[in-house]
Amino acid sequence: MSVRQRIVKGASVLSVSQAVVLSSSLLRNIIIARHIDSENFGIATTFALTISLVEMTSNLALDRVLVQDDEGDSDAMLASAHLLQFIKGLILAGILVLIAAPVAQLFGLPHLIGAFQVIALVPALHGLLHFDLVVRQRKLDFLPTALFDTIPEVLTLATACVATLLFDDYRVMLVVIILQAVLYVGASHLLARRPYRWTFNARLARKKLRFGWPLLINGFLMFGIFQGDRVVVGSQFDMQTLGWYSVAFSLCMLPTMLFAKLSAYLLMPVLARNRDNARLYARCCNLALSACICFGLIMVVGFATAGPALIQLSFGAEYIQASSVIVILGIMQALRVIRIAPSIIANSQGHTENAMISNIFRSFALPAALYLAMTGHSVQAVAATGIAGEIVALAVSVYLAPLAQGKRTFVFRLILLATAATAAATAVILYGSNYPEATDIAGQILQLLYGVAIAGCLAGLLALADPDLRAEGKRLWHLLRRIALPARSVAGEDV
Repeated sequence: MSVRQRIVKGASVLSVSQAVVLSSSLLRNIIIARHIDSENFGIATTFALTISLVEMTSNLALDRVLVQDDEGDSDAMLASAHLLQFIKGLILAGILVLIAAPVAQLFGLPHLIGAFQVIALVPALHGLLHFDLVVRQRKLDFLPTALFDTIPEVLTLATACVATLLFDDYRVMLVVIILQAVLYVGASHLLARRPYRWTFNARLARKKLRFGWPLLINGFLMFGIFQGDRVVVGSQFDMQTLGWYSVAFSLCMLPTMLFAKLSAYLLMPVLARNRDNARLYARCCNLALSACICFGLIMVVGFATAGPALIQLSFGAEYIQASSVIVILGIMQALRVIRIAPSIIANSQGHTENAMISNIFRSFALPAALYLAMTGHSVQAVAATGIAGEIVALAVSVYLAPLAQGKRTFVFRLILLATAATAAATAVILYGSNYPEATDIAGQILQLLYGVAIAGCLAGLLALADPDLRAEGKRLWHLLRRIALPARSVAGEDV
């Protein structure tokens, strides 16, 4: 089977699995949000924020180095990663216990210190993850990863349904978060082929730390970027506002997470294995950029046309205020999606500082958001600071992208496609401001379908305008036809 065929097969498996994962996650949040009021949902959000604080600010990317490094598939490298992951989990659990009181005070929830201490179990459990399924991604074997992502999320959805029968407040989310960690650890061991072992190897540990230290610093920055605005909203506004703001944030974040995961799983191995072929590598980089911009356009147009309908159909009318920020957050997330291209290009060459440096510039928007919140400005103004920050971060990331050859073509493609996408999205947003809001379920469904259709058509037209993306689409179409006819022999050029 050619590399191209394995990529298509892996993309199909991962796309289905991530669709199940995101659907399960969304349904779980919908069930919880509809069962408890928006104030309790806001409290539940603070638990997720606290876990993100310690998880994202301690990211050594031990799994990514197993894919990127030449020794990544060795038993010694795997066992060394397990030991470092376990030590990290224990340290993070201790930190969570220590910061439980100040975090509870920050959000105005001093009576819930015990609940914040309980979630220290999550990083401790994550310290026992088995990384064998990550190593198998090196050979483009994504089925174990797909099962690892899917099975715990589906079981967690079932857990949420049971938890709603037992509790009617924030404790529903607390139970779900802890049990989800247990399920992920169990799944990683059940899907592993090699035994779970620990090994201390100073040379391998130093190699992992050299790879991961920029990502460790980047994790601090990423927490401020991904969760900082919600921390600002939670500390400067009330829990009800945090509840509906988190609804808009989670809806916009889901497609970003989907695209980011698929990019890491599929683009990273392809770029890493072709980094010594300048012509082919430059072509893969350009295709990655085009795909990011097209997906970003889908997000902005989709949320602009169908955002209010999506909120009401999923979370209910109690959270309709989320529609006031969903387009703003959609634009911010679309810019973040575009930034995936230069970041993953840099990671494929071991230059992990690209994301770190660009996120330093992105983080400058957080003090501005805090200032606006403290001086009485609206939640919408707080959210809008993220757009300016993402634009600056994108420019820095592209400037630092290690493209010795083809950099000018890459930048020209970015400007051209981004200009076309911006014009299309602006036209839709301006037109959508005059679009009547649907008040019944039938009208909301029609509005949702309309938004999906418009977003898909505009992104498709943008993709067709790119000759390389158009040519790759033709190759993909012919390959899918061949795969659909297993009796025929398959011959294709590796990429």
